[in-house]
Amino acid sequence: MNYKGILLDLDNTLYNYDAAHQYALDEVLTRFSVRYGLTSNDAYKLYDQSKLMNHRQLTLTAASHSRLFYFQKMLELIGAFDIAECLQVDDQYWHFFLSTIKPEPHAMEMLSEIQVPKCVVTDFTAEPQFKKLMRLEMDPWIDHLVTSEEAGVEKPHPFIYMLALNKLGMKPNEVIMIGDSYEKDCLGASALGIDSILYKGDASKQDLTKGITVLSNFHDIIHWLE
Repeated sequence: MNYKGILLDLDNTLYNYDAAHQYALDEVLTRFSVRYGLTSNDAYKLYDQSKLMNHRQLTLTAASHSRLFYFQKMLELIGAFDIAECLQVDDQYWHFFLSTIKPEPHAMEMLSEIQVPKCVVTDFTAEPQFKKLMRLEMDPWIDHLVTSEEAGVEKPHPFIYMLALNKLGMKPNEVIMIGDSYEKDCLGASALGIDSILYKGDASKQDLTKGITVLSNFHDIIHWLE
């Protein structure tokens, strides 16, 4: 092992975020459309509109990802705002989301077998990320966690990586970043001189910067790191 520590993205790296999000959203919007007399198509359009409004208002902040804000704006747009309802829809979403997530193949092996300190570096509000790691039962192998809510900036901003390095007590050349986003995870890390692994990336479609390795699964990542 050539590195003293590992930085890890969470969503769509340690587990399949897209699948969990789609399942949870389908369940919640089905109930929402029935409750408020909307078609399924209208419910999805309302969600997309609310999400866009939130992102424009809170660009490049952790709060821009807040499902509670999305659902709050949905209810406001149809003139049905209610505090208890906002919380209920948000709770439903996360119940369905967390009920379906599972680790990516061989991710648990990587966490347990590569015995160096590990820090998750992730865009999102903090509480859901803590809950995801607990649900995935990965918490025993995660030594530190940096969220964009804590850092005040999102990847690829250098400060979020600097905060992770500070928690690990390590220098850029002593760690490697593993993540699914070329721009946020790999180029963000490269800006500080941190090597990275692009998880499930396509080397033929990327103008790869020096220090970036493309690997398609955690089994290969384990052998590459060893």
